[in-house]
Amino acid sequence: MTDEKKFNPSHTIYKPNFKDSSKGCATSWEWNPKTSNFFMTIAKQSSAKSDLGKPTFAWKDSSEIFKLDMSDLAEISLVFSGQKEKLGQDDGNKGKGLFHQNKSGNSILKLYKLDEGFALELSTKKGEQRFWAGHRISLQESKVLSVIIDRCIWEMFSASR
Repeated sequence: MTDEKKFNPSHTIYKPNFKDSSKGCATSWEWNPKTSNFFMTIAKQSSAKSDLGKPTFAWKDSSEIFKLDMSDLAEISLVFSGQKEKLGQDDGNKGKGLFHQNKSGNSILKLYKLDEGFALELSTKKGEQRFWAGHRISLQESKVLSVIIDRCIWEMFSASR
């Protein structure tokens, strides 16, 4: 038997900024079928380049993880399908987003419709530390995420039976 590494299914969207690395970021959307947990990780672009001169992302040093439950995923699906303009209650701007609080601090995930595609933002506050990152999601990227999210909602439902 081999020591084969098992990885959870995930989909990553990279949005590098070639002029200003402080403005680029990437998201990884990950499903854990064993625990029925879904996570979105957002990482800022680092100033370092790969050996080939390509942008890299600070997955370990400058990133945040946002756990999404079934109702969170359903809300995201409603935005991607056009049934809602933004996550959370309407505030006349980008929406209030999804608010999560834990013993470390709080996070707000915003997703809202643009003329072409969507914008995603995550802000966190842990004590005095603040984090913000965001990027656009194209219509094509939103379609892929919609398929993944809809399947994960079904898997979460099936696991709860």
